[in-house]
Amino acid sequence: MTVLEVMIVLAIIGFMAYLAVSGFRFLSGAALSDDTSDMALVLRRAQLMSIEGGVPTRVVIDFDKHAYWVEACTGDPTLRRTKEEEKADVETAQEELDKARQRLATLPGGQMQASSPEEEAKMAAALAGRKVGGRICGPLGTGPAADQLGPMFSGDSMGRELTRALQQHRGVKFREVWVQHLEKSVSSGQVTISFFPLGFAEKAIVEIGTSDDDIETILVHGVTGRVEIRAGALRDPDDHMLRDVKGEREAER
Repeated sequence: MTVLEVMIVLAIIGFMAYLAVSGFRFLSGAALSDDTSDMALVLRRAQLMSIEGGVPTRVVIDFDKHAYWVEACTGDPTLRRTKEEEKADVETAQEELDKARQRLATLPGGQMQASSPEEEAKMAAALAGRKVGGRICGPLGTGPAADQLGPMFSGDSMGRELTRALQQHRGVKFREVWVQHLEKSVSSGQVTISFFPLGFAEKAIVEIGTSDDDIETILVHGVTGRVEIRAGALRDPDDHMLRDVKGEREAER
């Protein structure tokens, strides 16, 4: 082979490698846009479900699985400022409610009889006492929330449940999340974004990116619960997290 032939072969190999890399970047970029838009829709639906059902809802983000889902909450609707995400003991709460129902069933006729399933759930919760107190959240259709709220529909045009996963096979992953109830941003484990029946939400920032460092950002606004998508990463996350109702920047969250 002559030097010219070797140069031609190397040029062809380089061009094919460029096409492969460009194609992957195009696919991962398209997947990033799709996943970001899909999550924004789920966040908006979570807000509507809170308003329609009259109960707090939240979106749980799992960094290990790069998945997210919607949960409905009962009990204390307030959020507490903490250093780490608190997990509600849903299994213990359900066990205590089941025990309370058994106690109700053993009572003599006419004593504490519920006129509806909703009233029975409230009576069981009262009997269960402090062990089911506080904020208890669970996936739609399960746990104490299902007993008190009944069926809650996803509202998805294709009939999908409100449990989704990012396209990891195309390099799409959660990068970092900021929420009001946590002092620092989160990049591992689980984190939640809450919505409330009056339409407001806790402020949040969700960064989704690819292995090629393409990034899209979802902003959740507090007063209106509005969900907004922006291209790229925010230069200063506190510029969003520290804005008050009047648009003025506060000293701290």
